[in-house]
Amino acid sequence: MEEEAAREVVIDNDLKKKIKETVKKILKRSSLLEITEIKAREEASAELDLDLSRDPYNLIVREAVDTFIEKAIMTIETEMGKLHTQIVDDVDGGGTEKTTKTTTKKKKKKKTKKKVEEAESSAA
Repeated sequence: MEEEAAREVVIDNDLKKKIKETVKKILKRSSLLEITEIKAREEASAELDLDLSRDPYNLIVREAVDTFIEKAIMTIETEMGKLHTQIVDDVDGGGTEKTTKTTTKKKKKKKTKKKVEEAESSAA
């Protein structure tokens, strides 16, 4: 019983917060396609000079990674929704309609200008 109590690590809130912030900082500067929980844990261990592979540290790291990934996924889904709406608008002609109207107006102005010049030439 005494051995179990001696192995149990008590973490104060400040250390827990520091571990989470360090992991988050590492994830922010890393490529989400290449970083893993293990790599983030190893980098955070080196930065904090603390073995984060042991309990309960590894659980704190996992929690920080999971939270970051959940927020990243929500952000990506939101942005994809915005992009989807824009793409659908463009496909339906919403995005090109403004360009077409502007081009048509310019062509009409050129034709009108030519007609005025021709009328002036024939009147003279």
